[in-house]
Amino acid sequence: MYNLEINFLNDRPDLLEREVRRQVSTTEKVDQTPILIGVGAALALNAIIGGAWFVFDRQNADLQRELDTLVATLGTKTSEVQALDQINAQTAKANQEADALATVFNQIKPWSALSLELGQLMQIAGVRIVDVKQTEPEIAPAAAAPAAAATPAAAPADAQAAAPPPASEPATAKLEISGVANSFTQINDFVLLLNQSPFFNGEKTKLISAKLEDNPTQLVSKLASKDGENLKPQLQSVVKYTIETNLSRATASELLPELQSKGALGLVNRIKTLQEKGVIKQ
Repeated sequence: MYNLEINFLNDRPDLLEREVRRQVSTTEKVDQTPILIGVGAALALNAIIGGAWFVFDRQNADLQRELDTLVATLGTKTSEVQALDQINAQTAKANQEADALATVFNQIKPWSALSLELGQLMQIAGVRIVDVKQTEPEIAPAAAAPAAAATPAAAPADAQAAAPPPASEPATAKLEISGVANSFTQINDFVLLLNQSPFFNGEKTKLISAKLEDNPTQLVSKLASKDGENLKPQLQSVVKYTIETNLSRATASELLPELQSKGALGLVNRIKTLQEKGVIKQ
């Protein structure tokens, strides 16, 4: 007997179309070029990033080593600068001490030279000096800094108003010369000579008092009078004076010729030595 087999599925058009489409899709080849290009670009980008990171890491390591070297060098230089600052401070202190010592020597006016000067002027004027008193100048205390100067935020006008006055010339010792003269003319001549002397300040020289008095000299005569008494001659009245003056502001280096002529060779040699060493300017 024969079996009759009928496939009704072949008669369905949708199944036929699906089968044809499956066969066509299996036979077509897929284009993988874009995928390969994307993969290559990703690999190249990763290679570039990796190379850049390696280069930057090497540069960063080199810069860190340079930084460490510079920090070490900076520490050494800082120590050297501090040592140099200490040397400069010591040098400045030594210079200040030398300047102070030079100032002391330069302001000295030895009494040997002053006495000889007064003796010469006394002989020229014809007066007699009985007493000389010296008064040292008072040292003014340093002015306290104003409170406005302590605040950095002060206005410029206030800062100018609080500025200290310019330093005045140093004061010198005052002399009071007392003595006697035969006339007022001799006293006037003596005052004029003091004004012209380089050892005294002419602006400060002035006559304080001049008074006519009896001559205090005591004389005894061996010649006897008719009454049996000793004869005492009548002495001329004298003028008792007091003159006030100050020592000159001129320094010893400015008075070297006068000091040398008055025999103050010790001070002259010291001043010349300080001038040769540059401590005192010539």
